[in-house]
Amino acid sequence: MVEETYFVKTKVANKYDGYIGENIPFYWPALNFIGESVSEYFSDKDALDCIEIGSGSANLSITVSQYIKMKSLLLLDHSAPFLEIANQKLSETPSVQITPILKHASFLSDDWQNDIEPNSQDLILSSLTLDHIADDEEFLSLLKKLQSLLKKGGCFVTAEKCASSSNTTKSWQSFAKMIHIRGENNLKNNFKNASEIEAWKHHNFTEDILRPFSDVWTLVEKAGLTVEYAGGVPLPEPENLNYDTFYELNKIRSFTRQEVFSSEQAFGVAILICKK
Repeated sequence: MVEETYFVKTKVANKYDGYIGENIPFYWPALNFIGESVSEYFSDKDALDCIEIGSGSANLSITVSQYIKMKSLLLLDHSAPFLEIANQKLSETPSVQITPILKHASFLSDDWQNDIEPNSQDLILSSLTLDHIADDEEFLSLLKKLQSLLKKGGCFVTAEKCASSSNTTKSWQSFAKMIHIRGENNLKNNFKNASEIEAWKHHNFTEDILRPFSDVWTLVEKAGLTVEYAGGVPLPEPENLNYDTFYELNKIRSFTRQEVFSSEQAFGVAILICKK
């Protein structure tokens, strides 16, 4: 696993919610799409046992809670400042009517799941988190652990930015251009200063690990999960991607397995909704 240092900083956590929705045009559309999809998936269930891996400030859990009722919620994150913010926000969220369990730990450690029974969870969520895992075997091992925690028929949702890891490809170049455009937006709107933007870019290019969407799909299937839905926000090719075209990207599109596996197109966010 890459040593993740960016999001453990209190200053980063405190600023995050103030800009993220404006900096990423598809951020809230993606979270609401996941909420709607989970609601449809569990249309016959009254309340769900839920876990969010790499919860950050709990935006995904809070959004999903507006679509389904939670029986229990465990938030896992390696950043104590983000967990503090998440706890405060959840306490102020009317749709969260339970007391969440907060765990400060790496999602690759075994400690956080020691007191969770196998086959006990209805829903496991993960957003912009699993790209910190450099090694495919570590990635697969985590997915297998998560699969073991799900009830039969349970749902695992992952949403990640995806692209080729080779900087000679148009896929990677589209990803890189997206990062530079978002950096420009951060500076233009005073979300971050120049030194903060450089630290953020270093995080994206060094600490985050890019995988093609097809690789994530393959690992999910190897873990024993079945993909029920694939979709996301594909990025235009680099020559067609600029500030204006990027900030028009706010629609979630569906993709077939064949479409995903036939190219290494870059995705601002790639969503898989999976069944055990």
